[in-house]
Amino acid sequence: MNMKGLAYVFAVALFLGVLSTGSLYTEAVGGEHKNIANYHHKGEFTHDLEMLKQKAKEMGISTEGKDAQTIHKELKEAYIKKHAEALGISTEGKDIETLKKEIRHVWTKQIAKEWGISTEGKDDKTIMKEVKEAKLKKEALEFGISTKGKDFKQVKREIYEAKVLKYANEMGISTEGKNINELGKEVHDKMIYNAAEKLGVSTEGKTPKEIFHEIMINHGEKAREMKLFPFKEEKIYFFKEHREDHHQGE
Repeated sequence: MNMKGLAYVFAVALFLGVLSTGSLYTEAVGGEHKNIANYHHKGEFTHDLEMLKQKAKEMGISTEGKDAQTIHKELKEAYIKKHAEALGISTEGKDIETLKKEIRHVWTKQIAKEWGISTEGKDDKTIMKEVKEAKLKKEALEFGISTKGKDFKQVKREIYEAKVLKYANEMGISTEGKNINELGKEVHDKMIYNAAEKLGVSTEGKTPKEIFHEIMINHGEKAREMKLFPFKEEKIYFFKEHREDHHQGE
């Protein structure tokens, strides 16, 4: 599968809530990706029958006589198999949980290679931890944040705050009297509306979350190319087992 096809598969995954958003690369103002994972988990989008039918049709799945829950389940399984095949993983005789683990393993090794981190003798959890630490140090250096004597969460929070302030200033958003979480939400909402305007996506009657969802499903690749969401580089997503790493400000 070419990169465009793989990007589409990732967009479908976001829609289905198959993937959690604990990306080693992805960062979002106000925890945007964390929020998306939560609504899929709570079922706010996963039970939108018409949208599920549309995605099922695109993936060649019959929807006749099926309810939203059934279609959603079949879409998730089809996505996982498609994703595995795109990564060169054989699906023959394997259940979905096995495929999910193999997909995570391949992505973990690939991202470690990009960061120059050895994977020899290490499990996926250890590799991911080393990648996140390397990323954290790089970002801290970029923002002039000292890591000395600070734990991982403290440094991450400081980086998050620096990013929010940076983009608030660039977008002309007042910071007066606002805490960092309020400001973060305002920044990410404005990013979404700006992206929608540039992509010709209607915002009438839609929440920022719904607009972001539509952008990622229908214009995800273009949004990445245009760098419309500078807080994130959607290169890799991991499954729900990694949700323990997600906190606002990641």
